[in-house]
Formats: sequence, C-alpha cells, structure tokens
Amino acid sequence: MKLKPLLIALGYGGVSGALTAAVLAAMEALSALLWQGTPSPWRSFFTILAGGVLIALLRVLDGGDEPDLAAQVRQARAPQELHRRQAALLAAMAIVAVAFGGAVGPEAGTLAVVAELSALVALAIGRSADERALIGEVGATGALGALYGSPPGGLLVAEGEPAAPPARDEATPHRALLLLAGVAGLGGFYLAWRALSHGGAMRVQLPPYVVADSALDLLPAVLPALLGGLAGLAFVTLLPRLRRLLARCGGVVVQTLVGSLAFAALAATWPILRDSGHHQLDALLAWGRDAGWAALLLLAALKVLALSLCLASGWRGGAIFPLIFAGAAAGGAALAIQPQANPTLALVAGIAAAATVGIGKPAAALLIVALLIAPLAPGPLLVGALVGYGLARLGPPPSLH
Repeated sequence: MKLKPLLIALGYGGVSGALTAAVLAAMEALSALLWQGTPSPWRSFFTILAGGVLIALLRVLDGGDEPDLAAQVRQARAPQELHRRQAALLAAMAIVAVAFGGAVGPEAGTLAVVAELSALVALAIGRSADERALIGEVGATGALGALYGSPPGGLLVAEGEPAAPPARDEATPHRALLLLAGVAGLGGFYLAWRALSHGGAMRVQLPPYVVADSALDLLPAVLPALLGGLAGLAFVTLLPRLRRLLARCGGVVVQTLVGSLAFAALAATWPILRDSGHHQLDALLAWGRDAGWAALLLLAALKVLALSLCLASGWRGGAIFPLIFAGAAAGGAALAIQPQANPTLALVAGIAAAATVGIGKPAAALLIVALLIAPLAPGPLLVGALVGYGLARLGPPPSLH
C-alpha cells in the first residue's frame, strides 16, 4: 500500500470527522438559541414556519433541484464534479432544517460542508484523478462514519453505487483505506466533540439488557420487529406519494410552505415530533408509560408522517435518526401485548427493522444500529434486521434515505 493514500485516509479522514463535529455543534448551538426555554405551541408553530420560509428562499436561489441524500453521497465522493454554489446552499438548507426543529437527521448538512472542503483539498494536493477521487471518498466516509458512530456502516453508506467499481484485485485494499478513514473520522469527531460540545456522544442510550440464553428467549422480539418494520415500510411508501401530492400544489416555494405548515401544526400539537428524535427515547418511554404502550403506535405513525413531510417539502437531512425514534415507538407498542418482555429487547428489534427497511441499505443499517445503540443487544438486533429485510421486499425499490 502506497504511503500517500494511507496518509490521506488517516489525515483527511480525521479532519472530516472533526469538521463533522464542528458542523453538528454549530447546529446544536443555533437550535439551543432558537428553542431556549419551554416554547409554547404557537411559538413552536411560527419558529418551524420561519424555518420553512428560509428553506423556500434558499430553494429559489438553488433553482429547486437539490440532490437527495443518495445523489449527495455520489457528489461528495467526486469533489472534482462538485457544484460548489449548490453545495453551499444545500449546507445552509440542512443547517436551517436541523436548527429549526425539522424531523430529519444532520447528514445532509455535514456532507455538504465536508464536500466543499474535499473540493478544496483535492485541488490543493490531488495530483491525479485517482487521488482526487480518493480524497472525496475519504471525506464522505470519515464524515458518515463519525456521524453514525460506525466506521463500517459509514463506509457502506458512503460507497453508494459507483459507476465504475474497482477491479477485484484493487477492491480490498481500497476498502481497507476507506475503513481506516472511517476509524480516523470517528477519532477526529470525538476529539473535536469533547472540545466543542457539552452534550454526550452520538449514542442511543437504552435501559440495561441481559443477553438471551437461548433462541426461544428471542421470540418476544418478533412482534416488535414486525411493528418497527411496518413503520419503515410506511415511510418508504408514503414519502414518494407526498412528493407527488406536494408537486401538484405548485412550485418549490408553495411545496415547501405547504409541507412546512403541515409539519409545524403536527410539531406544535405534539412537541416530541420535533427534531430527529434519536436522543428522545427516555421521553418516548415516559410517554408510553403515561399514555399506555399501545399509544406508541400512534407516535410511530406521526413520526413517520413528520419525517416524510419534512423530506418531501425540502427540509434536507437523513432518515436513519428519525427512523430510530419511529422504530423504537413501534417496537415499544408491542409491550401492550407482551408486558413481561424486556423494553430494550422490544425497542432494539423495532429500531433495527425500521432502519433496515427505511434507509435502503440493510447491511449499513445493521452496522449503524449495532454500534450506535448502548447497551449492545445482538439477538433482538438480528431478529429486527431479518424481519426488516423481509418486509423491505414489499416496498418500492430500495433507495438511500
């Protein structure tokens, strides 16, 4: 393995992870400023609507033809082809989406900023087309591996569907380089995150779980997995339909404002629907205990609707963090029928199934959820992934969300 590609993977992978932490910390700081105190329903409504207005204006400047997350990943991997004005506008849209309470993850904003840096670094040190492409791939893998807390999961998401995959004898060392970049990105993220943020790491904390002694002990994970998988299936089915429905309303400004109005009304009525939600599982469990576990099915459906409205109306972001919330709510609803089941078993099975169906990359979903969730619950995780993989075949063709 040559020295320069190795140095790019280690050095620029670490820089990408640190930049991801900086972007995420900036999003959190702006969000804290906008949402300080306990906002009233009317304040929530108008704050979200103001975010929708800003996104509509940015979409007008961009021409209303922003790439989805799958296309954004492809662009980030090819910095020499990046349209920098579009990337800057996309970064602004994604930062507004997260800060103003959108039910989306922060992937789009971090990827757009890292892609901008990749273009500059590729121009400065890339001596060949292969080196420039490597810089883009390292940047995307380092950023996503850091954001998801899972270098292998970030690698699988960042790989996308390359037009010209490397030859078999080149694929293994190339993947090893990118995996190393993901590990370096995670290291750079944690170093920067500790310096910039007062919050905890990007982990999903669940109640303690005792590993099952036998396969029979995993039977209670099947129902939560089915419910979580159905939440993921509802998302991938609803999103394209909402996009078509909003397209009938008018141009990008009208689409954004109509979708934002609907989301603002939802979030003002149910504040727990605001934000990506993966850090709100304690509130979700409390909500389930107070309202009854069966009511969590309604919460899962509303979160899927909120996520779909945001993405369909131009609030840029990723789906996996909101799907973690929706899958946990759907899985937790199974406790109404299985009250003796361990809550973590139900939540993990629901999360794994929803993510497997919802993000369009089953292996990536499994690796991301496995490393993002604490404590580790391998049995329910595998049950959820298997059920989710089966349900995914009932939906539209898989696409990265």
